[in-house]
Amino acid sequence: MLLNKIQCSQLFLRKYCHYFERRLHVQVTTFQTVKTLQISDEEPAKHPITGLATNKSAGDIFPAPRVVPMVLSKDPVVLPFDDVPGPKSLKYLSNIRHYISEIGTQLTATLLTTGLNISSYLSKRTSIQNLSSLFDDYGPVVRFVSPVGGDIVLLNHPDHIRKVFSLEGDYPVRSTLESLEKYRMEHRNHAYGGIYTVHGLEWVRQKSIMERPLQSASTHYASSIYETCDKFTQKIYNLRNYQDEISKDLYKEIHKWAFDCMGVLIFSKQFSMIDTEVVYSQCDKSWMYHCLEQATDALDKCESGPHLWKLFTTPAWYKLVKYCDNLDHLIGKHVLEADRELSGKSPDASSHCLMNAILLSDNQLSAEDIATILMDMLIIGVNTIASSMSYLLYYIARYQKVQYLLYQEIENMYPNLIIDDITKLKENTPYLQACIKETLRIVPPIPLISRILPKNITLDRYNIPRGTLIIMSTQEASLKESNYDDAKKFNPDRWIQTVHDYHAFASVPFGFGSRKCLGQNIAETMLSLLTIRVLQKYKLEHHYGEVQPTRRFISKPSKPLKIRFIDRM
Repeated sequence: MLLNKIQCSQLFLRKYCHYFERRLHVQVTTFQTVKTLQISDEEPAKHPITGLATNKSAGDIFPAPRVVPMVLSKDPVVLPFDDVPGPKSLKYLSNIRHYISEIGTQLTATLLTTGLNISSYLSKRTSIQNLSSLFDDYGPVVRFVSPVGGDIVLLNHPDHIRKVFSLEGDYPVRSTLESLEKYRMEHRNHAYGGIYTVHGLEWVRQKSIMERPLQSASTHYASSIYETCDKFTQKIYNLRNYQDEISKDLYKEIHKWAFDCMGVLIFSKQFSMIDTEVVYSQCDKSWMYHCLEQATDALDKCESGPHLWKLFTTPAWYKLVKYCDNLDHLIGKHVLEADRELSGKSPDASSHCLMNAILLSDNQLSAEDIATILMDMLIIGVNTIASSMSYLLYYIARYQKVQYLLYQEIENMYPNLIIDDITKLKENTPYLQACIKETLRIVPPIPLISRILPKNITLDRYNIPRGTLIIMSTQEASLKESNYDDAKKFNPDRWIQTVHDYHAFASVPFGFGSRKCLGQNIAETMLSLLTIRVLQKYKLEHHYGEVQPTRRFISKPSKPLKIRFIDRM
């Protein structure tokens, strides 16, 4: 009985697919231009730009193959948006949606688009190879045709990235974390979706509130951060096995350290999660960390996979709602407590932690809105810093010559180290800053940066209409041999040289312009202080091959880090 059902299903699917194939052929033929239909069988027409013969097949409506220059063309001819190359399968699918609308447009578009991308480009390839193959096939400007509209353009050339940033306008618009926005606007009924979803004048106002305390926090809380770094090195000592490796997940310990540092910056509190083994207790700090972990995992699944949560409640969406609710409640308790303590104080009162600075500012934000801002800072800050710190230690452990030079610099600088003078610390550790810069070049924590421009833009002779989502693959750009010598090799010396001709937009890990990362200074401070403290106590080694980053909305190691921490004599 079951076999008969399977055979009937297979027969139905074959007929259904045959029907689509015939309908699609008719639709494609209809979309041909008059010029294409008039091509003679005797002599194929020449492409107006490349001079190559076009395909005379009646079913092919796409431009002839062309060689795409890797520099901006000086050709005055501007080609229409429809000529931007990209995967043909997605263009065909944009016609299929007319015949399967009863399934649900959103569901169909999500499944088909995600399925094609995964099967065509992600299978048996690393994330970097995946994007590289796209640009190798189609050139530096690639168009993804959405079956339901709202096309996407993907870029990887530094000149194109520079041009996009130059035209972003006074109020840059980028794509949002849609699942987080839906959670707040629909589930929580908030009027404010968070700093990563707001645009225009409202974004400028929120930025002005956070910018000053974030800039001063690195100096004011440097000693507290350094104390947290010292706790991390002690935790490493306690967790080592007989091979001087961490028996547990090293990334998670780094993640806890980042959580403790952000707790100081945001709440002016010592959470000391690095000293805590049980993270599922009823203690607020342990429960907050657990909720942060689970919310991050759910957010990652919602944003990286098919957006089926827009149509019905998926396990990832249920998990996101559950742990964001808990996180919002725990952060809200801190906000209300601080609000009571600060009541009656002047808005001009000095305050260095982010929460107090927002409360004292004349911002007209509710406690609910402030909790939303702090949750965003906690989620993004902890995960990006943990990612960067993990790879910084990984590269230092792999490249022993780099580690030797870095250790010598730290030893020479340490007798005169003044923790609170961050500017001087960075000036006295140029090789350490070069190591940080090189790590962020190879593995930026956020590998893709997006913009939606307010005006048309011409890229590689193609006219991209305003309102198009443009995604800049900054990580792929920074790993191209045309932009850097030995681009995939960790080489901090490239930044020590006084003269180099690297393109300024070949590596932009913190973004660029008015919407660049506000936490750049504090992130570099945290990375510097932990590296100094770790290398003072341990010699690092890594013997387990390459550790590729995951291709998610925030990068992280794709497998456990096995680093040896050997005591220095």
